[in-house]
Amino acid sequence: MRSVILLIIPVFFTFATRIERDTLDNGLIVLTVEAHKIPVVEIKAYVRAGSVLDPVGKEGLANLVSQMLIRGTDRSSYDEITASIESVGGVLTPFTSEDFGGMSGKVLSKDLSRLTSIMAECLQYPLFDSLELLRLKRETISYIRAQSDDPFIVCEKGFRDLLFSDHPLGHFPVGLDSSVASVLESDVKSFHETYYHPNNTFLVFVGDFSKDSLITLLNESFGKWTISEQPGMDEQKPRASDCSLARIIPMDISQAYIMLGNFGPEYGADDWHAARVMNYILGGAGLTARIATTIREEKGLAYIAYSYFQRFLNSGYFAAEVQTKKEMVSETVQSLIAEITSMRNEIHAEEIDRAKKFYTGYLPLSYDTYSEMVNIVAQIEIAGYGLDYLDQFENYIAALTIEDLEAAAKKYLHPDRFYLLIVGDIKPEDVKVEGIEWIR
Repeated sequence: MRSVILLIIPVFFTFATRIERDTLDNGLIVLTVEAHKIPVVEIKAYVRAGSVLDPVGKEGLANLVSQMLIRGTDRSSYDEITASIESVGGVLTPFTSEDFGGMSGKVLSKDLSRLTSIMAECLQYPLFDSLELLRLKRETISYIRAQSDDPFIVCEKGFRDLLFSDHPLGHFPVGLDSSVASVLESDVKSFHETYYHPNNTFLVFVGDFSKDSLITLLNESFGKWTISEQPGMDEQKPRASDCSLARIIPMDISQAYIMLGNFGPEYGADDWHAARVMNYILGGAGLTARIATTIREEKGLAYIAYSYFQRFLNSGYFAAEVQTKKEMVSETVQSLIAEITSMRNEIHAEEIDRAKKFYTGYLPLSYDTYSEMVNIVAQIEIAGYGLDYLDQFENYIAALTIEDLEAAAKKYLHPDRFYLLIVGDIKPEDVKVEGIEWIR
């Protein structure tokens, strides 16, 4: 199976860039971009095995599985894998997100066969050595505990927990120290056996290679990877509260860290472009966005003030983040709510025009390296946009109307029903906002 779309990228790639999508006989999807600018290849393997699939009480399991992939296989030790990659100056790194586990790699073109073979070995035949797992668990627990000193991370963790509650998206992929400690060798092996299959995986290659030769190489490396019935995925969406919920995480610091938001669009949402442009006006445009202009520049309330959307396969959220003095928390929260209310009520044509110009001008700048192109191609696949997405992007943005942005604002911004997380040395009574239900 093959789909070919010709994408002309005139700014950085001085040649026609062809994105192709092939599927091997075992269901493994391969997305390729040949780019012969420099003799390097970037690779990324995505397995639908992210932390959203962590069982209750085993939060962090998906991350441990992906991290263990390079720590020894049935055929090679951890040291042998590392030495083989480093001997050619290559890189091989595991990763875990909410929706995917996998690994990314980079190597000179002449060493592509070596990297591909090692990646295939790690994905298919991990050893899950008990001593290596114990070491990894200790490292992970230390990392998690170190994060408790960073108020930015504490704030985001707390917001996710408040927003998603007991849904698996409520925890970071790395998990919790207590849950990581409880993961057994049998848990890791079972998770891998359940989710790591070729028909649950896609690969992205960008760089200096011949696509036809690559497909031959992949059939040799991955062709024996056995297909499996697609595992069941938890498609239950988290439920939104019908009132404003808030929580304070005490921390003895002079500043306060604030996150205020709601549920937002997931990957593939029809109104994503409208929501993205709307948020650029509200809080995504740096110091020229409404939130920063009002809260930071005009009122002098905050050091940091911005907003963004975070998307997942089955959910997402909108969040405004502000760092301010603890004495200014109440006024800052009130100002955030006011800006969100204003965004729902009125959007100006000149703001939309400025936002459109930014996105159509910024897109080519966002994939001027092989690594960035890998990520763009992966996003296209994850969101289901189709391989003509980069060609059509300017048309998508140009077609947006003020009504589209107003609809997105009313759908995703809720100044009367929000989630509020504050980290700092304050109390609920310090926040003079009506209608909030405070959660311990």
